[in-house]
Amino acid sequence: MDALKQHYTIVFSQAFSPCGKYLAAGNNYGKIGVFSLSGFLNEEENSYPKHESKFPVCTLQAHDDSVYAMTSNDKFLISGGNGVIHGWRWADVKSKETKPAWSLSIPQGENLTMPEVNSLCLSTKGERPAVYAGGGDNKVYCWDLESGTLLMTLEGHTDYIHCVTVSSTSVKCASASEDGSVRIWDTRKPGEAVHKLEPHKHEDLHRPRYGKWVGCVALDNQDDWMVCGGGPRCYLWHMRSLSPVTPLVAGEETATVATFYDDTIITAGSRPFVYHWSFVGEIKAEVPTSASSIYSIAISEDSPQKMLSAGGTSYKLDICTNFMYRDFSLFFPSS
Repeated sequence: MDALKQHYTIVFSQAFSPCGKYLAAGNNYGKIGVFSLSGFLNEEENSYPKHESKFPVCTLQAHDDSVYAMTSNDKFLISGGNGVIHGWRWADVKSKETKPAWSLSIPQGENLTMPEVNSLCLSTKGERPAVYAGGGDNKVYCWDLESGTLLMTLEGHTDYIHCVTVSSTSVKCASASEDGSVRIWDTRKPGEAVHKLEPHKHEDLHRPRYGKWVGCVALDNQDDWMVCGGGPRCYLWHMRSLSPVTPLVAGEETATVATFYDDTIITAGSRPFVYHWSFVGEIKAEVPTSASSIYSIAISEDSPQKMLSAGGTSYKLDICTNFMYRDFSLFFPSS
């Protein structure tokens, strides 16, 4: 049974610790595995980590169902499951303490079931840090992290939300939904979205056989560019003109992950590869993974050397230190 469970493991979410020495990953069984990165590469010996160091140093039963979303700040590892968000102190996690420091509940409203938290992101600009969450009830919520006060609720989507992201200035919030739209919100003026983009209505992006859903969205640091994809083709958008300008298409992939990193766009989804793109749409790298589909990517620049971790439909997490190829894999245990 353990071997069967391991075979069906899906890693939905990941986050690096602020010091870059730990990687947390959440799976479809509600568990968070915390991996120590300290011994991953010994540059003096030029050797890879021993087999036993590829397993978590501790495992938390974090949620009753899947750990769909995860993010991190200087103090807390933050995870999202069905209807609830937990904050875990990194100091406690490192000492294998298994109780959350705090929790936030998604307002249930008229829902008969608790909506899943599909996406989490942090806003660090402004007077107080905040966490944004989007999920199964079609809404984006924003809480003050220090007080736990619900600051705003962004409504407008007509189907569940796959992804939420906040700009580096914390002024813009973007959400991608099963309803086929990407909505751009002004966080200073909670209310209706200031822009509604529908990629499936563009002839170059529309792929009827894959549907209109949008599975990922990311904003660059200057708020000049956006990337999104899903059923429609993954494309780079120019934010001032609100128009798609560059295709980021690898075969017939449906994108579920997208992020900006330096002068590179990184995407992944329904194919067993992580793709690195230039802003003109050229593939800079095509990195094979252990998973047939990718659901999460985490990047750290604070560890002894930068790392990218990719997870999805596999009990393995693939680590890239060069970003251009897979160095080795970590293993999520079956129990």
